[in-house]
Amino acid sequence: MAGTFIKLYNTDAEPDSAFFMAEGRIFFYASTVDKYAISGKNLIAGATEIIVREKIGGDVRRVETAVADGGSSLKRMSPEKIISGLKDYSVSLNVSMVLARQVLLSNNIINANISLLEGDEKIVRELSIKYYHMIDRLRGEYEKRKFPWIKEILKNHEASLAYKRGEAFFRSAEPVKITATKNLADKTVDFERGEVICEENTPGSEMYILESGAIDVIIKGNRVATIEDSGTVFGEMALLLGEKRTATLKAKNTVVVTRIKKEDLRYVAEKQQEVIEAIAIALAKRHYYNIIKIGGINRSIAESSLKNDEERKTSPLDKTRKELASLKRDVEAASKGKDASFLEDILAGDD
Repeated sequence: MAGTFIKLYNTDAEPDSAFFMAEGRIFFYASTVDKYAISGKNLIAGATEIIVREKIGGDVRRVETAVADGGSSLKRMSPEKIISGLKDYSVSLNVSMVLARQVLLSNNIINANISLLEGDEKIVRELSIKYYHMIDRLRGEYEKRKFPWIKEILKNHEASLAYKRGEAFFRSAEPVKITATKNLADKTVDFERGEVICEENTPGSEMYILESGAIDVIIKGNRVATIEDSGTVFGEMALLLGEKRTATLKAKNTVVVTRIKKEDLRYVAEKQQEVIEAIAIALAKRHYYNIIKIGGINRSIAESSLKNDEERKTSPLDKTRKELASLKRDVEAASKGKDASFLEDILAGDD
């Protein structure tokens, strides 16, 4: 019936099922004011938190609310069916295409909301990512050494807003990584230094996996990053959605990539299904942390609007600086008198 809606799940609910939509439209509410919609036929939606929980672990809950048009045709899919389905070409491609659309639409919300923030937001983001990396490296050291004092530092700091914000910013941009492409040797292509691999604002129908070399990422004529890690996947969003490229990629030296065209995807799945599965998993993580990021940005907007009226409140930038300084002090204090030279790189790397 027109005007009616079907509630699929609420924010913070248990991710107990995904949905196969034979036809219809689903609205996703990233917040009370930020929403986007996915429409079409034979789509699998609601898989994000199921995949994230399976691949990251922990108490993963729904990060957004979803409702469908009353006329939508929906069927529940169990978490087990989603996870096992990632090994199947048709399921993993279906999930990947929906997730890619959700990443794109939530990116649009983030970009629009960031424009409402003051210039300090960029510094807050950078400091939060530093905080996240510091905690992440400390966690790695604890797993290797099991020192109780490292565990105590983690307990005191990993629940902070700076850590959560840094994790969301970092993981929402985390690239897809493929550990090996030995079965796709017939798809490799060489680029000489200075050659353009793909160009900004042109239609994309190919994705690439870096095998060797380094690639400069250029946006509006400015180099913004360099891709150097073998196994890094790029161009998957353009391939899945047919959207225009968001950056120009140029070979920094001699580069070897595995090039995959859209018409090659089934062949790739038959040769090495984990390529498609890895894309689905990475997109699920990006979408999940995009929604968390939207919440963090909205909190920053609210704090900024209150700053003049309540000057006694610390700004998000000041709070982040204090949290990072506190973490460094605790690490330095706890390591005094201990054989903890391994912490020097962690502390030096986040100055």
